Order: sequence, then C-alpha cells, then structure tokens
Amino acid sequence: MEVSFGLVPFTVAHSKYRNLASFPQRLSELELGLLVLLRHSGLGGVNQLGGVFINGRPLPHEVRHRIVELAQHGVRPCEISRRLRVSHGCVSKILTRYNETGSIRPGLIGGSKPKVATPTVVQKILQLKHNSPTMFAWEIRDRLVLEQVCDPSNVPSISSINR
Repeated sequence: MEVSFGLVPFTVAHSKYRNLASFPQRLSELELGLLVLLRHSGLGGVNQLGGVFINGRPLPHEVRHRIVELAQHGVRPCEISRRLRVSHGCVSKILTRYNETGSIRPGLIGGSKPKVATPTVVQKILQLKHNSPTMFAWEIRDRLVLEQVCDPSNVPSISSINR
C-alpha cells in the first residue's frame, strides 16, 4: 500500500502491514512521518507489533519509563510489549536493567574502554617476559593480578599481553 506524508511517498513493505488499517493501533501523523523518513533513510522501520524503531538507537526515555511504570502496576511483560508496540525482548531487557541497577537509562553507544595497559603494567609485562621468556600470556595475566599490579576487573587481555 502506498501512502504519502507531505510530498514523500511511502510503500508499506512488510506483508502483515500492507494496509495501514491492519496496524495494531492507528498510526498518528507524527508516527507516520517518522516512519516515512526512517524507511527512506534505511535506518529504521516498523517492528512486528507495528511500533516504529530506529536501528541502533535506544528506546526513548518516555517509553522506558512507561515500561517500568506498567510493570510496577502488575502488567505482565508480554502485555506491556503489545500495548507499547515494543518487542518482548526489549521490554525484558529494560526491566532486568531496572531491577539490577534501578536505572532505565540505556547503555552507552560507541566510545572506547579505558586503557588497561598503563605504563606501569606494560613495564611489569616486559619484566616478566624478560625474566621468563617461556611464560605464557595467561600466566603473565595471573601474575599481574597475584602481584596486585592489576585487579581482576582491569587486567589486560591475553591478546593485549601478546602484543
């Protein structure tokens, strides 16, 4: 089915939603406009429940808040999923994060991990390799923790030690 939003034509490609009337809930003009823009940009689309999404971007804060709010009122995750047109996996993930941390904020996108191979750590690795050239990287890793040069949460990976 082809529809248009302003001057931009749009074809609903997913067979289940060729007819806009078959969406679980009627699309608002804003949702339809967003859907048109997303489909033409190739960045997003419509999920199986009829909800609009953007690939690789977190769910809006308002929707996350509503998920938690509904769960606190005893609504089951599968029902929250249907009502808000968000996948069950997404609902479960948000509720799990909320139960573990108390936060509904999404995880970080991109960025880099803090550097664990500090000059002190590198120096110790070189010293261990010099003193015991046949020592394996996993043994060096264990020694870094044992000698408290690093703690288990920030010890370099075996591949990093081999470099």
